Amino acid sequence: MLYPMPKKIQLAPSQAKWQLSAANSVLVLVGLQNLRMQAGIQDTDLMSNLIQISNKAKALDIPIVDLYGDDLTQGMQHLGEYASSNPQMIFAGQVSPMLKQILPHLQSVSAQICVVDDAILLSNQDQHIQWIENISAQGLHHMSSYSLARLWNLSAPSNYVISTKGIMLAVAEQLNMDALEIDPSVDLRQYGLDSIAIVTLVGIWRAYGANVRYEDILEHACMHELAGFILQSARS
Repeated sequence: MLYPMPKKIQLAPSQAKWQLSAANSVLVLVGLQNLRMQAGIQDTDLMSNLIQISNKAKALDIPIVDLYGDDLTQGMQHLGEYASSNPQMIFAGQVSPMLKQILPHLQSVSAQICVVDDAILLSNQDQHIQWIENISAQGLHHMSSYSLARLWNLSAPSNYVISTKGIMLAVAEQLNMDALEIDPSVDLRQYGLDSIAIVTLVGIWRAYGANVRYEDILEHACMHELAGFILQSARS
């Protein structure tokens, strides 16, 4: 049976001094396939947090490396390729013996390693709390999925967020869909775009210079019209 995620007050504070940046990040998901096979995991905070950070990484075009047993060699190769250009490695998923072995090695490559402390799984809650304490003492950064998504949003390049691709992926994130599944001529409300999602999108786009209101999204409700309007509003 999966244990409840520890509360922030139960975790040792991070001692790291570096600042997270979306442009420098790569998200590393460890053992995700194994996690998905566990009974009852779909309704847990763990899976919700993993989905949240995965969708946010896709929306901001942050590389994602999937490390799992069947193709570990290829995953490690991809991780090595990204390490030079994306020096901030963000880890989530199953804290396996493999992960514990590779983290010290990766510290010799990059000092900017972060663990998403509410998107990992160990054997039990006590081990979870103890491991976070151990990595904190070793100088590894850790933060919650909410803080990670927020900092990625704040640090994302404006020329990406206000671009056709960035707009499409931001909408897809809110709909929990692949952007390619969205027909650009269909009203986004038919896909489930609700008032909460619209308010979230308006907040993001306004923060990056677009002069957009809630009503504007309702008036330009398909992806094709919406992207054009957002791009135009940012130029004016």
